[in-house]
Amino acid sequence: MTPPKTTPEPITELDLLDRIFAYLESQLPEASRAMCNIDRLKADVRSEFAGIECYIPALPRVERDKRAQDVLRLFNGRNASEVARQLNIGRTTVYRILKQPGNR
Repeated sequence: MTPPKTTPEPITELDLLDRIFAYLESQLPEASRAMCNIDRLKADVRSEFAGIECYIPALPRVERDKRAQDVLRLFNGRNASEVARQLNIGRTTVYRILKQPGNR
């Protein structure tokens, strides 16, 4: 006797826009109630920004600039590992900061 065939559930992976809206709804429940037609709002946002590729850095520019200043202040030409350890960043990040134009 063969088991009955079942159709697999479709895998629905949330894209960035869906994840952003889900986050906003979880953090601001009163705002999600105010946005009566959230599907319409999502469609409007999609049409406005469709096709645009973007990179969202993990750190804001202010924090990246401060980290670069800290690296430049602590680095003496031979202590990349120590600087990385003090700032809790990778040695590669230290060298990446040092390679930036104007940073030596």
